[in-house]
Amino acid sequence: MGERPGGFRPQRLGGPGGGGGRPPFDRERGGFSRGPSGPPVDYRALVEFVARAIAEKPEEVVVESFERSRGTISVTVKMAEEDVGKLIGKGGRNIEALRSLVRAASLRERRRVFVDLA
Repeated sequence: MGERPGGFRPQRLGGPGGGGGRPPFDRERGGFSRGPSGPPVDYRALVEFVARAIAEKPEEVVVESFERSRGTISVTVKMAEEDVGKLIGKGGRNIEALRSLVRAASLRERRRVFVDLA
């Protein structure tokens, strides 16, 4: 493939060095690498931080987490009734944003984490 005007040079997708949107295949780990490894994420602390930041009565925020079957984690948030609406947000936007944040954090460990309100 030759040079095109403007310095654009098309790249082949997939394969080694292809940049087809996939992470590189790592034979030693037995699959595709998922980015840098690091310390495990404390999902309970993450949810508690966000819930306390939103609440008017942060001292009443209680976050519990427990492991379900097959490595699934459930995080439950309890807070004052007047703060529950703020955590849910208009049309559920805030709680969905929190769930998306936790989901993104859990991708590296390949775990499923559920965030529920009590």
